[in-house]
Amino acid sequence: EAHLLLRSALMDPNLDESIVKSELIAAFRESCAHLGDWFSRLGTKHSHLALPYYKMSCLSISDIINRIVGMEMPRGYGKGFLFYLKHALFEEQDEQLSEAMALKVIEIFNAMEKTQLPHVLCSPCLAHVSPRKAMGYLQNLQPSTLVSLIKANMARRMNDLDTCKNEIQHHSEMMLLCAFMDEPRLLMNERGKDVIPTALAFYFKDAAPGLLVASLVALHENNKINLAEAELFFKALCEKMDDEENVPQMLVDFWEARLSTYPPESVLQDILFKLTSYYVWRICRPHHLCVKPLKSPEDLRNSCSHFGLISPWTSKMMSKESALCYDCGEFFKLQSLLSGPSMDVKLFLPFLKLIPEDNNSCLSIHILCATRLMQYEKSIEKLLDRCPEAVISYAKHEVKEGSRDIWWNMLLPELCNRIRSIQSNNEVFISSLKDTLEMIAMELDTKDFLNALPDDGTAAFFLPYLLNQSKKKLTV
Repeated sequence: EAHLLLRSALMDPNLDESIVKSELIAAFRESCAHLGDWFSRLGTKHSHLALPYYKMSCLSISDIINRIVGMEMPRGYGKGFLFYLKHALFEEQDEQLSEAMALKVIEIFNAMEKTQLPHVLCSPCLAHVSPRKAMGYLQNLQPSTLVSLIKANMARRMNDLDTCKNEIQHHSEMMLLCAFMDEPRLLMNERGKDVIPTALAFYFKDAAPGLLVASLVALHENNKINLAEAELFFKALCEKMDDEENVPQMLVDFWEARLSTYPPESVLQDILFKLTSYYVWRICRPHHLCVKPLKSPEDLRNSCSHFGLISPWTSKMMSKESALCYDCGEFFKLQSLLSGPSMDVKLFLPFLKLIPEDNNSCLSIHILCATRLMQYEKSIEKLLDRCPEAVISYAKHEVKEGSRDIWWNMLLPELCNRIRSIQSNNEVFISSLKDTLEMIAMELDTKDFLNALPDDGTAAFFLPYLLNQSKKKLTV
């Protein structure tokens, strides 16, 4: 009743800031603490009320532990207190217990609820716990992947890297991923809007970056973190929080790996946008710092259908390019995404404006986009101007059923015009003309084939194709 009276008094709208209000708040908090003490001793269904009352008391975890430890409880700690302590250690991110208090927490759970000890040791509140003493308690627990990871973390804190490595190597990557799913706090802690990587995360960054990326993918896939939190994590891990331009390579590895797990459409489009913007940014800065990614373009194509096969004509275009960074692979990854089924080229067009056409590699990106938009004639014209050796490969690969007339209505006349205009034996154009005639001979009947041939052509040049065409039609 006294507690309710205090609460009612504080809710009085006429109560101004004064000494009286301060005294009422202090009395209310003390009342909450006493009620928390009461419910903490209970073992009934109401024991969970210790948590809200202790929270309203505004006492620290250390203060509450001292209150409970000071009480005489012959049967051990009450169910309500353990309920409060578990939730407080899980929710509290700022308070760090002293070494002595952290040890007391371990002793409490070791005596009352051993199965919770691994989870308790993952709390940032126990950052100052003695790793040697914690290891002693862990040795008595049932072996598990989670226990091994916590042992590894304690060994790392003692600079015993051999033990740390051995504890991790006892388990498969899948089991380690499951343990991180069970306890994400092994890798990260949240502090307000910030995501803080743990020291163990920094260890894995150097020792097993692939495992770390896979762990974050699993956490995101199971809604433990969102994309923004993953981005904050990797930027903090790679110490690039204040660098808006330089995206950490591990974050890019995370995006690429997440694509391989086939996320829902909303997440897919978000990641595609992030990846393409990053690839374009790197392509437009040819003198960037090269960091080798976890997966090559070929790895991504083999593991993820969002990355399509690169067309032969693009390879032909880039065969003479020496400025490409093959270690980074961003250029080939972008080509592969644009060749895949998931990328909406219309959404990519604003990025396309940023890519110059000053070399064949960059030109191939423009032609890929034009091709996806079914602008075949425009693409062929650009190839004839800039890279004629790739034009036949392009036409064979991209000009499908329904657009075959481009061969005789556009490509054949254009090749003839260019051969006339240069007035010399250009081997590339002549070779392309021969390939074009062979293709047209298979597609058209004799009359249409004759009509497609130029009026001023040399009969000796075109006659073999006409004869072959006639023979093929006769054998059909």
